[in-house]
Amino acid sequence: MSRNPGRTVYVGNVDEKVSERVLYEILIQAGPVMDLHVPYDKENGRLKGYAFAEYETEEIAQYAVRLFSGLVRMNGKTLKFVIAGHDKPSPNGNNPVVPKLNPVPSLNGNNPHIQW
Repeated sequence: MSRNPGRTVYVGNVDEKVSERVLYEILIQAGPVMDLHVPYDKENGRLKGYAFAEYETEEIAQYAVRLFSGLVRMNGKTLKFVIAGHDKPSPNGNNPVVPKLNPVPSLNGNNPHIQW
């Protein structure tokens, strides 16, 4: 995975019983997923509880975070979605500044959920 931080979404709190296929099917609802990395524990073969999804553009990745955050629940767990690297403290101990996310415009410009 190229791990372009601006295009990569960290997905946390993933239940070990969730399959890669199911996770992928959810993630593509926001847009094209270029790569999905789901780490497994080498000792027991179970999911480690997180994944990384790289989207086609930074805008789609930001849209995915807004779309899914607080809404996706699987096997009793609410999944966590953040742009990769934005949930870790910076070297000076402060949280990094997260830019204000802009909505992804609709193709026809008539999306009632987006205010211009």
